[in-house]
Amino acid sequence: MINFKNKKLECVIDIGTNKTVCVIFDLQKDNTFNILGWGQKKSNGVFKSQINNIDETSKTIKDVFNEAGGEKNIKDRLLSNITDIQVHTKKNYNEIEIGGVNVSKKEIRKLYKKSINNCNIFKKKLIHSIPLKFNLDESQFISDPLGIFCEKLGLTTFNIWINSNAFKNLENCFKKSELNLEEVVDSGYASSVACLDNSEKEEGSVCIDMGAGSSKVVAFFKGGLEYLDYTSLGGNDVTNDIKNGLEISNELAEYIKIMHGGLEFVSTKTINVNLSDGNQKAITQNLLQGIIKPRYEEIFEIIRDKLNKNLIIKMGINKIILTGGASQIPGLQKLSEKIFNRKTRISSPKSRFSQINGKPEFSTIFGLIKIRSNINIKKIIQLNSSNKVYNLMEKFDNWVQESFM
Repeated sequence: MINFKNKKLECVIDIGTNKTVCVIFDLQKDNTFNILGWGQKKSNGVFKSQINNIDETSKTIKDVFNEAGGEKNIKDRLLSNITDIQVHTKKNYNEIEIGGVNVSKKEIRKLYKKSINNCNIFKKKLIHSIPLKFNLDESQFISDPLGIFCEKLGLTTFNIWINSNAFKNLENCFKKSELNLEEVVDSGYASSVACLDNSEKEEGSVCIDMGAGSSKVVAFFKGGLEYLDYTSLGGNDVTNDIKNGLEISNELAEYIKIMHGGLEFVSTKTINVNLSDGNQKAITQNLLQGIIKPRYEEIFEIIRDKLNKNLIIKMGINKIILTGGASQIPGLQKLSEKIFNRKTRISSPKSRFSQINGKPEFSTIFGLIKIRSNINIKKIIQLNSSNKVYNLMEKFDNWVQESFM
């Protein structure tokens, strides 16, 4: 066990299709952090980013927690990601009459409580309600209403719901691990926190986290969250295509994808791969590209077509940011720029810690660390307790203090 005495400890866990990661870190007074423990295991009981075996997933969670050096004093304060292909999002607008007085924290709390109480959807759990902008007297939109006189105060929020059963399954995994899930954060949102800077959010950008089991899509416009969705295709689908196309094992297909895969080869170069029976199989890079490229094209085309249904996104997005383990294949940036007709960059976490730095497969866990540390984040609201209004308002107070005081 690591000596965690006299440290302000935090613990975050990223549960993915292929890997599960646990990071224990301590917070400094300047909101920086030091990684004290790291645990990583192959995921079990997860398919296409969804938990399908409680026992296997709970064992993996417990194993990575123990590997990271987890102790009793932090087992009740865990933050985890959650990925739900059935995620539902919507902007809500609510307002209250305040009678011509100047806006105080009391009015903001009252308005936000009304907003949350109007966010109930059957068999859905609200996990995020993110304030976007305030409205004064149905005419003026501002980000900071404190001290302003008005008759009516309005608030627009971006709300994220997940399937209630998806949350219950995740919660049960932690309970079986004898750990307490304190908060959850949407996986795609966490990755966007890790990868997008404020200027990119302002100018209009889409973050696409290409994981093993799914691709998460999050868009920002004029600094605010505008869109969040998933497609159930990822790097494992590419591996499966190689497996079926070349009639080889899944393990060998993954190896070939990593070592020889690419999207812009024009080459008859032969790759000799060793089969499990001792024989060799010769394939050309052009053949391999012909298997890999159509799947990446399909993923991007599905995402593009969904994004284009949102007029603000269609007209206002200027940049695509790619991250995640499946974003590392050579030629992906050019393919993205061709399909989206937008400037594209590949993003990976920038950290002084070698476990994370420069590795796009760890964007989600890095985003979770930043959220838990509250680094460069002022407008994130997280809902996770059964008493959701009380829990939310406590966090909302912190946000008001940090944003407006």
